[in-house]
Amino acid sequence: MTSTAWVWLSQHLIPKNLSSTVVYHATRSRRRWLKGPLIRWFARAYRVDLLDAANTDLNSYATFNEFFTRALRPGSRPVDGGPSTLVAAADGVLTEHGAIKDDRLLQAKGRDYSLAELLGETGAAVDALHGGSYLTIYLAPHNYHRVHAPLAGTLVRARYIPGDRFSVSRATAAAIGRLFCRNERVVCWFDTAHGPLVVVLVGALNVSSISTAAHGEIASGAPREWREPQPRAFPQGDEIGRFNMGSTVIVLAGARAEWRPDTTLGVAVRVGEALAELHRHTAVQR
Repeated sequence: MTSTAWVWLSQHLIPKNLSSTVVYHATRSRRRWLKGPLIRWFARAYRVDLLDAANTDLNSYATFNEFFTRALRPGSRPVDGGPSTLVAAADGVLTEHGAIKDDRLLQAKGRDYSLAELLGETGAAVDALHGGSYLTIYLAPHNYHRVHAPLAGTLVRARYIPGDRFSVSRATAAAIGRLFCRNERVVCWFDTAHGPLVVVLVGALNVSSISTAAHGEIASGAPREWREPQPRAFPQGDEIGRFNMGSTVIVLAGARAEWRPDTTLGVAVRVGEALAELHRHTAVQR
């Protein structure tokens, strides 16, 4: 049995909903005998770098989830670039980037997926992204797990799409087709000076929930959508949301991106790091 086949089989055998439920309760427990050892084990096992954390005292976190979604020291993630610069929305590894061609995005070598399926809709808003650009960032367990605005804009609407909870590791992305379209996710639509911008927070194995700055923690379950009665402004670099356990972020821009020479696949990126310059304005549609 090949390694890819084994990854596919193991992901389908894991009781993912049960696992996520157990993780949800364990990571929010305030029992000292549980949360203390769990935090210390995790920090040691995954070599978590606390140098940039606002709080470096592991014993002071009320729950494991509070530690996992820890804040950073002010100024530790400066925004690099100007108003047309597309910056990293999260700490992690850049796994894919490129142009959105014919409604298709690359998931991994030999595997692509539909933009419309990812976003859970069709129509003018999705069409406005065609010819634009996308990037995918994978967040490993040791990473900082808050997601920030890669471009200044106003939040217009958000949609929760229920789904599976497959792992989103690079091995799984290579083994399971349409992975990001199968997993549960939160899709945030923004208006910007450079056209539409969409940030997709993709859930994963043991991601017990996703939280957004605008709507708080979003419980798994039925699909739902929020339209902002008064669009909320997010300056570039402001927090959009966070993962309660790790996952993947996909950024979609309705403009052509000129990628920086050092923006290569597999490179580690940090929030605010310049990745591309946007050059083509696309009319905003929603």
